[in-house]
Formats: sequence, C-alpha cells, structure tokens
Amino acid sequence: MLFVDESSGRSTLFDFVELPVAEPLRRWLADRVARRLTTRSTVKRLPTARSLVDTARHFAVVLSEHPVTATRPEDVVAEHLLAFRRRYEHLKPRTVSSYVENLRRLLLDDERLSDDARAGLAAIRVRGMGRRDINKPGYTDTEWQEILTAVRHDVRAARDRIHTARRLLARYRSGELPDGSEEATLGRLLDGFERTGQLPRKADTNGTPEVYRCGGLVKVAGMLCLSPDELAAFALLLISLTGQNYGTIAACPAAHFRPDGGLTDEGLALVESCKPRRGPDREHMVIALEDLITGGDPDHRWSRSPLQVYRMLLDLGDTARRLSNSQTLFAGRIAKKTGHTPSPWITTLTSHHVQRWAAARGFPTANAAVPDGKPVISVKRLRRTAIERRRRPVAHSPTTLRDRYLMPHPAVQAESHAIVAAALDSEVSKARDHARVPVFTQDFVDLARRDPQAAATQAGISMGQLAGLIEGSQDTVLASCHDHLASPYTPPGVACSASFLACLDCANARALPHQLPIQLAAIDALERLRPHLPPAMWARRYAPRLDQLQDITTGFQRAEIDRAKAEITDEHRHRINDLLEGRWDVR
Repeated sequence: MLFVDESSGRSTLFDFVELPVAEPLRRWLADRVARRLTTRSTVKRLPTARSLVDTARHFAVVLSEHPVTATRPEDVVAEHLLAFRRRYEHLKPRTVSSYVENLRRLLLDDERLSDDARAGLAAIRVRGMGRRDINKPGYTDTEWQEILTAVRHDVRAARDRIHTARRLLARYRSGELPDGSEEATLGRLLDGFERTGQLPRKADTNGTPEVYRCGGLVKVAGMLCLSPDELAAFALLLISLTGQNYGTIAACPAAHFRPDGGLTDEGLALVESCKPRRGPDREHMVIALEDLITGGDPDHRWSRSPLQVYRMLLDLGDTARRLSNSQTLFAGRIAKKTGHTPSPWITTLTSHHVQRWAAARGFPTANAAVPDGKPVISVKRLRRTAIERRRRPVAHSPTTLRDRYLMPHPAVQAESHAIVAAALDSEVSKARDHARVPVFTQDFVDLARRDPQAAATQAGISMGQLAGLIEGSQDTVLASCHDHLASPYTPPGVACSASFLACLDCANARALPHQLPIQLAAIDALERLRPHLPPAMWARRYAPRLDQLQDITTGFQRAEIDRAKAEITDEHRHRINDLLEGRWDVR
C-alpha cells in the first residue's frame, strides 16, 4: 500500500504480507487501513497513517497469540479486543488511548464484525481517554503577556535587522558608500548574496577573510533572511492573533488576495489554507487576515494586527522565498547545512522549531516546569487561549467553541455563573414584585382618614374599597382583599373560593398595620413547622409564604414590629393553626 504525504510529498510503502495471521485476516486488516487512507479521508500526514498501520500490526499480533483462534474477520470476538486493551496496560493512559482510538477508527462500521465484537469494541475504555489537551487550561494573562513579549521582541529584532541590511544594500547599489570601507565590503557581500544566495568561499568551503571580517557566513546570510527561531516566533504571533491551528498557519502560502487591490495599508487579506481534520468537503478554507486596529501608535498596531504581521512576514521572507524558489509564507535560512538538512533554506515549519525557540528563550519543558515559573510553550494552549479571548469560532462550529473551548475555561465559568445568577436574581425579583403584597403603612392609614379621595387615588382603588380596608370589613386571615368578586381564581363576579394562604399571591391583597400581629404569629408558626416536614414539601408549600410574610414586615418600622409582637394573642395563634391545618379552607 503506497501512501503519499500531502504536505511534504514523501511516499511510503506499507507491507502487510508479514502479518502473523491467516490470509483472510491479513487482507481484512489491509482493507480496513486502506479505507482510512483514501483521498477523501482526514488522514493527510505520514505520521498519522503510520500510526494506523502500526495499530493494525499490533492487533494482528494479539490475534495470533490469543487462545481463541481467529482465521476470518467473523471469528473476531470481544475477548480479542479486550486482550488488545490489556496488552498496553503498562503504558501511559494517553498512549493506550491513542491505540484504542486508532483501533476503533479501523474497525468502525465494519459489517463483517459480529455483534459480540462490536460490543467489545464499544466496551474497551481508557481512563482519561479523550481528545488530547482538551482539559488543559489556557494561559493566564500573566503567562500570555510573557510569551507574547518574547515573541514580539524576536519579530521586532528580525524586522530591524533585515531593514537595516536592506538600507545598507540600497546605499551600496546607489554608490553612496566609500570604496574600501567596511560598509562597502559588507554591501558587496550582501549584494552577491541577495542575487545568488551564495557568499564567497575558499576551496575548503569556509568563508573568505572579508566574510569573516563582516561576521562570518551565518551572520552575513542572516542579515537578509529570517532564522528558524524567528519563523517560529512569527508563527506563534499569528496563532495568538488568529486562533488558527499551528499546522494551518505553518502551511499558509505566500499567495493571497486583497479585495482593496493592496492600495491601502488597512483592510484584509484572504489566504487559502487547509485543515484536513474538517473532512474532505470542508478541509479547504479561506482565512481572512484583518487589520483590526486603525490609527494610534504604529509600533503598537503592527504586532496586534493579523494583516500587518502577515505583510511583514511576506516582506522579510521575500529574499529566502525567491532564492529557494518557494511559494510558502514561512521561508528562511538555517545557520548551516548538515547531513539531515542538505539545503540551507527552510521552507517547512514543524513543531520542533517551536520547541527549539522555547528552549533558547528559557521556557521550560513540561517535565521541567515549576509553579509560578515560566510557562511551557504549547501551540495548543496558545490557540485555546486566543479562542477564549476572542469568544468566536475559528475553523470550527459554535458548538465546538462552546463545549471544547469556553465551557472548561475557569474565567468563562465564573462569568457564566455571574450571568446566570444575575438572570435568576432578576427573575426572582420580578416574581417577588408580582407576588409582593402592597403594604399600607400607618401614615397612609392616617391620610385615608383625613383625605379619603387622595388616599384612594394614591392606592389606585375606589373610595368604597378603601373604606372597607381601613375598617377591617375586607380582612381575610393574613391580609385584606379590596375586591373578592374579581378573583384570579374564579370567574368574574363569583366570590373567591381560594385558600386564604393563596391571598398572598393575589393582586387584590393589601396589608395594613392592624394585621401585623397575626402576620408575625404566622411567621413564628411556619418557622416552628419547618423541622417537622420533609425539606421538599416545606420548600414547595410553605417557604414561599414565609418569604412573602417576611417581605410584608419590611414595610414597617422596628418599633411597630416590636409593638405588634406584644399584641399577639391566643386567638391569633388559633387562627393560624386552623389555617395551616386546612380548617379555614372547608368553612
């Protein structure tokens, strides 16, 4: 089976002939792998393809060594799958999880598997199994700023170095530098390198004396080209600004489209990119790199604008891109050629470049990290933090944004709790306002006796209804009712037949000072009743009434409450007992 890596173009031939199983199983496993490596699958890289092939080989070994013999796919049973899981119990959960996930990908929807085998495939579980790094939090604000400070420093240094060298080269080509000067010598070296990509060398391939007087081969060549560390810094900066995956950013082409024709410094650039994990129908996408900040300090603006960083990377990598005949966005020059890197040009950015950048800047590895120390550089955490700060989907669905990125974030959880609590408090306040019994204070009663018309107008009721309330003829057990023929519980014109406890929910209810003693007696009775009832029954039946009565008491002064407590009689207590025991409801 031949597999071609779409990014690098490397090809590998996978051989299944030597699998230690019968020929039908050998062909079956090869077929299952082939189905996952089609052009329409999400597997585009060689390491992913190799991991699937290795899983098939490991499973073949399990089948060959298991006491339950299997010669055909139909012979595979749940015990074989459990044995595959047990084979790797000594490894780390993440490693075991990757093996199990790969096996599931291979055998998913295979009609030749028995029901027993399908059940076994669903049953194998690994503690902590799931998407990698999904539970790792993003960076704190302090860590975020520490990382971006180092990144911006390297990008800014690269910009200043290359622009300085270009100005020197322009002066040399215009004849402004005096002959024989050190600047003229360096200008001549830069001119030759910019045209050919080569510097003068001796027969032993070392640089000539004038090259070494100007700093050496590496330094002179680096004056016009980005180094691998600087390319990694640019990649990290673009991830922080766009929230895109590292692989997507690293594979960006230099070609782009400017809707404004490139006539302005602002606007946006449309860049075609690829994210294979989105599936064959959605893997190709267009990234819009916008100029988010306008005006202000230009030095502050460029490092916070995806478009400005993209344009700077295009500009600074132009020499390396032209000399290496590359079409990629990230193009630079390594320090020197080695056996593994026969070409001095770097046109492919990998995770190793980020690791080397982090190590050179003093950022620790995961094993060497200490509390309150420098953070570990992780492109996944960097992207997660960027998405958490943007709060918008980036190459994924709103559901993925909510479930995978925002919900696990502590800050988002705290904000969500605050928002939900505020909404609930608002609804509770609305409910209380709706259910709150208006309280007629003693001052209002005095006004009603002096000027009934003014008091009735203020209360929004008729003078006759007001008179009945003041005289007490409209009293119920816990409040007064200004119109018992307009009840929400019965048809209009029919006398209200609801429980007297329900009066506290009615818009017709009013509370007056002479009812405060019996209301306080009701509060005492409800509080004594609470320990003797199941919590659920108490919360459903009596807790709202207690809250309503306590809310009524807030309309009176402390002295009025103390005086009312002293006026509580046995008659009040008997009425409350009858009310709570339901005797008033049958009268």
